[in-house]
Amino acid sequence: MMRSHPLVLLGGSFDPIHNGHLWMAHEVNQEIAAHGIQAEIKFLPTAGSPFKNTATSTKHRLAMLKQALRDTPFSIDRTEVYLQPPTYTLDTLSLIRQRIGPDRPLIFVLGQDSFDSLPRWKGGYELLKLTHLWVFPRIEQQEQAILTLPDALMGKKALTTEQLLKKPQGLIFTDEKMPPEISSTLIRQHLATSEQVKLLKKSLPARVMGYNKSTKLYGFTSPYES
Repeated sequence: MMRSHPLVLLGGSFDPIHNGHLWMAHEVNQEIAAHGIQAEIKFLPTAGSPFKNTATSTKHRLAMLKQALRDTPFSIDRTEVYLQPPTYTLDTLSLIRQRIGPDRPLIFVLGQDSFDSLPRWKGGYELLKLTHLWVFPRIEQQEQAILTLPDALMGKKALTTEQLLKKPQGLIFTDEKMPPEISSTLIRQHLATSEQVKLLKKSLPARVMGYNKSTKLYGFTSPYES
């Protein structure tokens, strides 16, 4: 087994970071630790997606990440946040691969909705030349939670997470554990209702909730860009 500790990246706009994101990071961390390996896990906020608008400023998204990651073993990778959007994951991972060298395992964590859209990403499955992919299901129907790969990718399927630690890149691990049902889109809605307050309390880490109260980013009728 390679002795180098893997670098694990969770990418996204984190608009806002919520408990579902943290759940995935903890699950990956525990799974890798079970093999006696300490992973370096970083959240990789995007500057902007070519497929959607990122409404909340980088300043606020980074501030919320800092609040959410306090007292955790996780940190922030700022490779992308100061680049001019649109940015592309393929280019970002190329920069990170150059930085960490060719031999260190690199794992990119994403949900099934993002994985399904990979053919529309720049380079598509060429990401596998740079990184492993760790995919969590994001399907509402529990009986459909197990992700199946396209036939062309079946040869890339990792049957265990341990396989990801033995190679620097090129494999896809499909996790069967279902993340919490939390929607960043719903959190961003400007609805100052009791139901929205309940959603925020359930979905956001306590410190992020406190930041939200002071800045009125989500769940309020005031603008959240500053």
